[in-house]
Amino acid sequence: MEALGKRKVLVVGASSGLGRATAIALQRLGAHVAFAARRRDVLEAAVEEAGGGHVVVIDTLDPSSIEHGVAEAAEVLGGLDGIVYTSGMSPMAPMAELTQEDWQAVFGVNTFGPNLVIKAALPHLSEDAVVAAVSSDSSSMPRHSLVPYAASKRALEATMDGWRTEMLGTRRFVTVILGPTMPTEFANSFTPEAFEAAIPHWQRQGFRTGIMQGDEVAHGLVSCMAALFAAPTFGIESLLLRSPEPEVANEFSTDIEQQ
Repeated sequence: MEALGKRKVLVVGASSGLGRATAIALQRLGAHVAFAARRRDVLEAAVEEAGGGHVVVIDTLDPSSIEHGVAEAAEVLGGLDGIVYTSGMSPMAPMAELTQEDWQAVFGVNTFGPNLVIKAALPHLSEDAVVAAVSSDSSSMPRHSLVPYAASKRALEATMDGWRTEMLGTRRFVTVILGPTMPTEFANSFTPEAFEAAIPHWQRQGFRTGIMQGDEVAHGLVSCMAALFAAPTFGIESLLLRSPEPEVANEFSTDIEQQ
């Protein structure tokens, strides 16, 4: 992991779940990390746990907050060698019940947010920078009551293809396709009634039930980033991270991260 030493990385979504675990792992392995999300107090606790790092408040639904937050991260770190975008959200409801505001919020965080972060970071990115955005293994087969989530993540995957098409040179843009992972705050807003109603549909669709642990996923993701930093001509375009299916299927619960 020597290639991570003194690398300057912005992690968006660093207040919880995979984002927090990844930011902490990067910091402990010698990178200089900006921990970014909306809640300053939670970020400060993560920085304390990591033993270092910088707190940057970014609201991914606010373009102005993104611009100012990315600029602040680049200033305190002295540039940017990497970005990891893990933020994700969705209401749990059938499509027939969704409002325009629901759709706008989901695409705002999951699709517009990462692209606006990347755009704001371009003037600050090193020539061998690594930019990773987390999608979902449900993007190609939407889960009942989580269709906007899958749609927004599928759009994110297309835009990451777009960055690879338009950005020539040695900057790498990595789409991380994530299977169910815990712990997480993703499902905090789901009502027990909505969750119970969706589970039979998920079982009917035959979704896998293997669950990864966030710390283990973060270690794997950080290892891949180290390999990319060590070899500027080496690229990873799409990285599927998913647990082997257990012999006895896990029961779905609101602790599963649908990133």
